[in-house]
Amino acid sequence: MTKIRIAVQGCCHGELDTVFQKVRQLHSLKPLDLLIILGDFQSIRTKEDMNYISVPLKYRKMGDFHKYYFNDTCKVPVPVIFISGNHESMKHLMELPYGGYVAPNMYYLGYSNVIWFKGVRIASISGIFKDWVFETPRLSWKDVELRQLNNGIGHPKLNIKTLYCVKRIDVLPFYLLNNERGIDIMISHDWPNEIVYHGDIQRLLKYKPYFRKDINNHQLGSPVNWDLLCRLKPKWWLSAHLHVKYRATVQHELQEKNSLSTKKNENEIDLELSDEDENFDKTQSENLIRCNCQTSVTNFLALDKCAPRRQWIDVIEVEQDKMHISSQEPTNGDMLNLYWDEEFIKALKYVQTNKSSLKELTNNIIKKDSYSLLSETNVLHTYGKYEANLYKVPTYTKGIQRREQEQTNYFEKNFLNQ
Repeated sequence: MTKIRIAVQGCCHGELDTVFQKVRQLHSLKPLDLLIILGDFQSIRTKEDMNYISVPLKYRKMGDFHKYYFNDTCKVPVPVIFISGNHESMKHLMELPYGGYVAPNMYYLGYSNVIWFKGVRIASISGIFKDWVFETPRLSWKDVELRQLNNGIGHPKLNIKTLYCVKRIDVLPFYLLNNERGIDIMISHDWPNEIVYHGDIQRLLKYKPYFRKDINNHQLGSPVNWDLLCRLKPKWWLSAHLHVKYRATVQHELQEKNSLSTKKNENEIDLELSDEDENFDKTQSENLIRCNCQTSVTNFLALDKCAPRRQWIDVIEVEQDKMHISSQEPTNGDMLNLYWDEEFIKALKYVQTNKSSLKELTNNIIKKDSYSLLSETNVLHTYGKYEANLYKVPTYTKGIQRREQEQTNYFEKNFLNQ
């Protein structure tokens, strides 16, 4: 059993130097493989970017990010991935809707994603949930610029805060995952709204007494995130946003024993094995994969903001999937080697292709059996070595973080046929 060590940090608020200093200390004591930042990253490049962040004027500051964005020689202690929260430089992040490099060895995951790192499958959802904007279309940065150019004529006045919010189109791909492989880590900025009832509520209220009303009304967090937690059953769910450390454990009911049967299901998609595994007994392999996927417990961890005397960083250990090609990448702490998840990419393509009729699309995805829908749309679930290699995220090249459109074009051309 091989595990990787991951440092997890709550709300960053632009304090990258402080975060990296602490990570270096932890890394020197026992090596780390990855740092995950859970939002409010604040990737402010220039003073102009501060016009597109929802923070009161007196609290606005450049932060540390610009040094890593413009100076290609600035090094991070370990590879970094992050999501966005509700205090971000949206002018920057909206140029990377599907994610991309923002600095050497620093990668933004976009609005929603599933990626692989060293044999660990990591799912993500950026932003926060607000029901009054959940059903509205996802704007591109070009849409925002057009509204500004026309001074809002013909459009409602733009509220910067709405740009942070989760949209239905962001989460729909997760409902297309058959999740046979399972999710190791799910990361979000705001909490799943029912998670609070699975931890020490009284201790939480001791530090945050003003949470009581939202707790009583089942409104402390996102109902969408809770639905995804129950559906995907990840081993870990990591969040920030509420500026407090909190742990909880969710027990999931295991599937019926019949689901572990090796009897062929007409709607079931075979998993491809790599060349080195071709002599492995297929029946045994199917049983092992299915058994390993039955995640009975989700461990929830929320962390505070980066500030003195706050609990804003922790370390978790997650077991690698040695069957996935990402686990075979050379060990190099200075290099971020990521793979896009094939199943998620194909689900994303299906959603993007059918987004013109979002209501009908939602009904199909939510109400129909996912196996049937995926069979109809030819969205196959394969994890063979050669297939997965097509989904390798390009290795960082000097200055690519300053060519945001190039990164987005690459993704759209290769996976969305745009």
